[in-house]
Amino acid sequence: MSDIIPFSLSEKKLKEDIRKAELTQDLDRMYELFEQYESQFELDEALAIKKCDMLYQMRAFLELREEAIILLKQGLNKYDELMIYYIKSLNGLEQYYESVEVINQIIDEVRDHKTRMELFPLKEYAQSKLDSNHEQLTQSLAQFHQLNAREQTHVLLQLIDNGHYDFKETIHYLLSHSTFENNIVSLMIEYLRFAQSESIVTVTKYGTTVNIIPKELSGLEHTTLKSIILPKVIENLEDGAIHIVDEASHIMNNHSILLYPLNIESLFPIEDWIVAYDVYFKSMLGIDDNVVNQDVLSYIYQLDKQW
Repeated sequence: MSDIIPFSLSEKKLKEDIRKAELTQDLDRMYELFEQYESQFELDEALAIKKCDMLYQMRAFLELREEAIILLKQGLNKYDELMIYYIKSLNGLEQYYESVEVINQIIDEVRDHKTRMELFPLKEYAQSKLDSNHEQLTQSLAQFHQLNAREQTHVLLQLIDNGHYDFKETIHYLLSHSTFENNIVSLMIEYLRFAQSESIVTVTKYGTTVNIIPKELSGLEHTTLKSIILPKVIENLEDGAIHIVDEASHIMNNHSILLYPLNIESLFPIEDWIVAYDVYFKSMLGIDDNVVNQDVLSYIYQLDKQW
């Protein structure tokens, strides 16, 4: 009994301290208390909602989104309230397109009048932000050539993230009549893929020309370099060169973007790519290995100069 009573009192004391911090709006203290509580106990539903409200007031939208996702997966009874906080987190993170999509998916299933009355203004707010963003991006696309690479990247990511897929003709025209850095070209093609474009695009990178239909591509997240070659290279590096694994992963992800949408298997065999990258990264540590296809190694060095 002596082992159990202090534990129970500790939980009760923490709950009381959280309540007091909430009353005084001491959010930083409240956050610390939640960390202490969760290191020992599971949140009940009331505390879970209280924590979400605290994160919302702190404008910790990323953490609120993650917390709401975890709690929703647990199947708690407070589904409506948690979903409201999830949507608020999306709006707070400026993920307005996803916010509108989520509300559209659930609105017809919501029976509680109070919840529906909270969802409608959240949707209208997100939609108004999307409309405003659409106008800004229209102006940015009209001046696309005058933007630097960082600004061009931002515009393209905004188009994708906010679901503005009505600029297909503009992006097609830019690709056909202008020259951009290879990573920008990759993002433009990825935009067209998301937009389900069926128009043929001619792409020339590193001396290789391909004709592609964006809709038929697998996407940047599923390139051969990223899904097949990278894991094998990392596996090799973990045996003797583990401290450059993170840098290697970063570099190869960048190379994957630069090469998209080329079929790299048509350039060199997969095994040659794996060996060449292994040699490439180990050379950074002064480890020499001459057993490599020099053409592939030269190609990789060429990519490195482009980023």
